[in-house]
Amino acid sequence: MKKTIFVFIVLSLAGGGFWFYTAHKKKAASAAEAQKFVPAKVELKTLRRVVESTGEIRPDNRLEVKSPISGRLEELLVNEGDMVQKGQIVAWISSTERATLLDTARAKGEDEVKYWEQVYKAAPLVAPLSGTVIVRTLEPGQTVSSANAVIVIADRLIIVGQVDETDIGAIFPGQHVNVQLDAYPDAAFEGSVSRIAYDSKMVSNVTMYEVDVSPENLPAFARSGMTATLTFLVEEHKDVPAVPTAALEYRKGKSFVRLPAKDGKEPESRPVKTGLSQNAFTEITKGLAAGEEVLIPQVVRKKGSGANPFMPGGSSTGSRPQGGGSPPTRSQGGSPSRSGAQ
Repeated sequence: MKKTIFVFIVLSLAGGGFWFYTAHKKKAASAAEAQKFVPAKVELKTLRRVVESTGEIRPDNRLEVKSPISGRLEELLVNEGDMVQKGQIVAWISSTERATLLDTARAKGEDEVKYWEQVYKAAPLVAPLSGTVIVRTLEPGQTVSSANAVIVIADRLIIVGQVDETDIGAIFPGQHVNVQLDAYPDAAFEGSVSRIAYDSKMVSNVTMYEVDVSPENLPAFARSGMTATLTFLVEEHKDVPAVPTAALEYRKGKSFVRLPAKDGKEPESRPVKTGLSQNAFTEITKGLAAGEEVLIPQVVRKKGSGANPFMPGGSSTGSRPQGGGSPPTRSQGGSPSRSGAQ
């Protein structure tokens, strides 16, 4: 019995010693850190919530113009990039029989060739729609058939974006879109959503929907097949009060900011309501006005605290920002989207 009591006393002393050591260590670490605040102004800013995706320039209507007869291409009247009108003659084609007669006539002389050219006319190939020639597949003298396209016409170019299913709910017809081509990153242009696909596609095991974007003023350097970055404007709040996101503290699902101390008192904690957020700023919809000052809490580690400088976050001097907890929900727009501000 005495042995049991002795073991119990030893364990109690050991446990008490360990508790005293850890408590003292926490107290020393706390004493080594002092909280300070950096002031910041409530500013008027334009905040945006956007969805980003990649896309590709494609013809809205891509039509292969094929020869109605088999034979030989005698003359091709258009080049890539040329504008054509519906019904315009784009090529002349000799049937197999006409090509054979002309080849035979050339052996008899120029007069014979002219005679058969007048008697046996070449067949015209006409453009079935107005648009731009984007592909020229054959050259005069080559054999053609009804299975081969002589040229390809596109009536206009659009940008087709791939939007994740988690973001498709934020996309709507007529929505403003900023388009930036990878080949010309400094020459962005504007467009709008013209169509949202009903059928999804699997891209790298992710469900995606195609979204057609009609450009307002398509640059002359745009070409079919170019890759683009699309930025869909979901929501925009202009000239709204905003504070640095680091100034916000979150407690029990509510947002707070700290105001400068008055009359030697501690900094005031004021509840606020927030709106749109971006990388560095958050909109304040209630509780603050432009021009007011808030405090951004920071923790400064005192010199000589004895912290190991080789451990993460253990430098003996310097500062690191301290937020006021984590937001109750994730940022608006989901992970694939982002917000911007001006």
